[in-house]
Amino acid sequence: PVVVTSLLFCGLMPLLGVTKNLGEALTGYSQPIVFFTLASFGIAAAITSIPLAKRILRALMRKFGKNIATVLLAVMVCTALVSSMVSNVPTCAIFMAIALSFVEMYKNEEEKRKTARAFMIAVPIASMIGGMMTPAGSSINLLAIAQLEKLTGETITFVQWMSAGIPLAIVMIPLAWFLILKIYKPVSVSHKEIIEFVNQLEVPDKMEKPEIKVVWLIIIMLVLWILSSWVKAINVMVVAIIGCCVLFFPGMRILKIETFLKENSWDAFFLVGTVLSISEAMITNGVSSALANALPTLNVSTPLLLAFTAILIFAALLIIPVASSLIPIMAVPLVAIASGAGVNPALVLMSAALCACNCYLLPLDTVTLITYAKGYYSMTDLAKCTIFLQLAMIGLCALWVPIAGMLCGM
Repeated sequence: PVVVTSLLFCGLMPLLGVTKNLGEALTGYSQPIVFFTLASFGIAAAITSIPLAKRILRALMRKFGKNIATVLLAVMVCTALVSSMVSNVPTCAIFMAIALSFVEMYKNEEEKRKTARAFMIAVPIASMIGGMMTPAGSSINLLAIAQLEKLTGETITFVQWMSAGIPLAIVMIPLAWFLILKIYKPVSVSHKEIIEFVNQLEVPDKMEKPEIKVVWLIIIMLVLWILSSWVKAINVMVVAIIGCCVLFFPGMRILKIETFLKENSWDAFFLVGTVLSISEAMITNGVSSALANALPTLNVSTPLLLAFTAILIFAALLIIPVASSLIPIMAVPLVAIASGAGVNPALVLMSAALCACNCYLLPLDTVTLITYAKGYYSMTDLAKCTIFLQLAMIGLCALWVPIAGMLCGM
């Protein structure tokens, strides 16, 4: 189990002399990002306890759900929107359940499996693409910002990240939708059957008090996150943690502690804490510096360096397929490469995180494993589509991130 493996590594580090003591082996657990992970799952649990996601999906499907193609697009857009505010893992789980309920309308088993394959591939891809849109959309984004601050003293504001992430997502979602339709060919369904499914979604016509409370809390959090770009006293992770706690307050009572503990991904909590501890040990013991020295010094333009960064990250994901593990390990070498080329390290680490968010070439990341476990697609099925998406990300990072950086003064 991931929790046991994570704790085992923490115990082995002082035993093998990697760290001086157990305290140093647990330094990763003192990082704010670890507790942001807990908070994001709490917020996700609140969203699943109310019909907000279904309400958004119903509105999109009523407007655009004319055929199977537009239904798939509506599910992907809705998944990406929710994922921009909530961690990818719970978002994927929410919309996987909705998609599976939709494919139940197929009576023919072969048609059902063929359509389910398209949806089970589309949902995690949309979750990961949506996670690029804001720093709060994925722990990977906040890990990159935290490593940048630690190594250079610079930061990337919420608005600066959105200026890069949102346009990329706007391009990537339609591209992914088009590829999924062409490669996996979900079976057509009548407009009447789609309307019947939409009507079956259990969504009250009017928002009830719990839903209104959660919506207002999310709006307030989003406003504070955006304001943090100019008001330095506002911290993205502090807002998330306090926002999660507010869900338990008298007058709110959206979450119960039992629900929070049950719905939280303790695998993610312990994995992130241990990976950060290992990356800290790698920096302390000079491993990251050795890796940085092993990489070539590149005197190239910013677009070419960002393209190289994207290729490097996607290649590294084949060896370390858990994206949250990769950014802390690669941060030092990437900053060294950026400094050698005279490029702003913020642009390089942002590109690395944006590419790491798209960790779907193989179904080995936590997000893709959620739908892969349902058995509707094989490991090679996923790569038929996602290889083209990763190639697109290489080009998009090289072309757009420098422009976004110039527009936002990076």
